[in-house]
Amino acid sequence: MTAALGIIQLLTAQLAAFLALLLLASALHKLIRRDRTREVVHEFAGVSRRLAPFAVMMIAAAEMISAVLLWTEPYRVAGGLLAALIWGGYLSLILRAILQGRRDVDCGCSFGATRRPLGVFHVTRNVVLAGAALLISGGSAAASNNPIVASQILPALALLALYGALDQVMGLTPPRGGVLL
Repeated sequence: MTAALGIIQLLTAQLAAFLALLLLASALHKLIRRDRTREVVHEFAGVSRRLAPFAVMMIAAAEMISAVLLWTEPYRVAGGLLAALIWGGYLSLILRAILQGRRDVDCGCSFGATRRPLGVFHVTRNVVLAGAALLISGGSAAASNNPIVASQILPALALLALYGALDQVMGLTPPRGGVLL
């Protein structure tokens, strides 16, 4: 039983490291590509052009704060809850756009230049990310946590690279007669 708990704690710390890096990368992406992000905030989220720069800064700050909290063992529960709130907010905006028939709106969900209509992939991705953040919060609250250690940075970076690769693959145009999610 204690061995299983130790493995769960280790995996929770590893997942927290990945989500922290993903949130940090997302925040930096928003700040580096501010003009695109302001336009996304206006078109996708419906924030006025006047308030869009402020909204971009607040969203990026929330992502950075969540990343730091996830990385810091005593605050991992709060970081996981904030991350789940962030991804849940993105999910609600994606669902709203789909229900309004605005599947072609740019959600700013991709790190790269590729873009595809909103659909099952975007919804599933945000459900999985929010669920992982909640899992971290629940696992962190239930047991004493393992801190994120240097040896977990490389696997977290590898997961981030796989995430980016999946993001790019999902942005490809499906082959003739083929279907991508």
